[in-house]
Amino acid sequence: MLKKNKIITGMIFSLLVCSLCFTSCQTTSGGTYQSGYTGTGSGASSQMPEWFRMPYSVVPEAFFIAATGEGLSAEEAQYKARVALLQIFKVDIADETVLQELYRENTVNGVTNWSNTVAMESKISASAAGILSGAEVRENQQIGNRFYSLAVMDKAKTIDIYTNIINRLAADINEALNLPNRNTFEGYARHLLAASLANDIESCINVLRVVGGSGSIPAGLRSENEYKIDADNIIRAIPIRVTVTKTPSTIDPTNRIQAAFAKAIGDAGFQTGGGAGSRYVLDSNVSIEPVPQPGNPNVFSRIVVIANLTDTATRNVLVTFSFDTREGHNSQANADNRVIMAAESRINSEFKPNLQAYINQLVQSR
Repeated sequence: MLKKNKIITGMIFSLLVCSLCFTSCQTTSGGTYQSGYTGTGSGASSQMPEWFRMPYSVVPEAFFIAATGEGLSAEEAQYKARVALLQIFKVDIADETVLQELYRENTVNGVTNWSNTVAMESKISASAAGILSGAEVRENQQIGNRFYSLAVMDKAKTIDIYTNIINRLAADINEALNLPNRNTFEGYARHLLAASLANDIESCINVLRVVGGSGSIPAGLRSENEYKIDADNIIRAIPIRVTVTKTPSTIDPTNRIQAAFAKAIGDAGFQTGGGAGSRYVLDSNVSIEPVPQPGNPNVFSRIVVIANLTDTATRNVLVTFSFDTREGHNSQANADNRVIMAAESRINSEFKPNLQAYINQLVQSR
């Protein structure tokens, strides 16, 4: 159910963006394209519509927020007008070069066309998508080879849209955190999700403040940072116990393999330790054996490392990690030492990403 609601939330934003794209391609009451001045260059700019210079001459500032854009096509002008709205709300898009990121510029025989791309939905931020969902293109006009557009947002409509979005996101957070035991990897992942949703809520709150809707902000909302603090507290409450079974038992007498796993777990942000009752255990098996190399003056050793991070409450293996490698030197002892060093390096560089990938998968699947 939680995963389904998260998908629904994403669909809401996507549908809002799509509806905007559809609306913006239509003409409005003042939006029929008019033929006017046919010159080019600075002369065309001097003949720009009066509402382009003074947008609130055609919409009352008490009820609307307005922004304008111009370009070499109607689509480019409309898009730039909507981007100008985002700038009013101080919303950043994934890349500073927003036109290149969200639109594809095709030049055919010297004529530039701006076309919507699928990349728009993936690259535009959730807050930007929400803001654009409340916008409409009110005026369109062509003068010569330049196109001009006026994008507006009805303040009352925007307050209603954003109040509903905030309530939906808050409901998603409540559902995400409705679990019997928060001190688990699952609980940790859900608090990270809650932090992400809280960040989206904060963006929506900023919009409400701009349009005068501060009174519609629901009470009792928590910040992104508060959920991140909760997630950090969960980490401290669920230490991971690290065990190493060695074959033969005499290898790695200073427990360097165990220390390497503990370091990787710590670098990923988790705690190690805990006794026999720890819920999460990283069980690893390490074996070293000589590798005969007839005719080679050096002696070689091969190490095999197999590790499983297990939830002892469910008996599920959460993360698997294994490798084998070999190293050589002038004696068996030196070869063993070299191969343990190689194993430490592999664990330090590879186990942390594996653990983080598991946590990320948990967050994304909620």
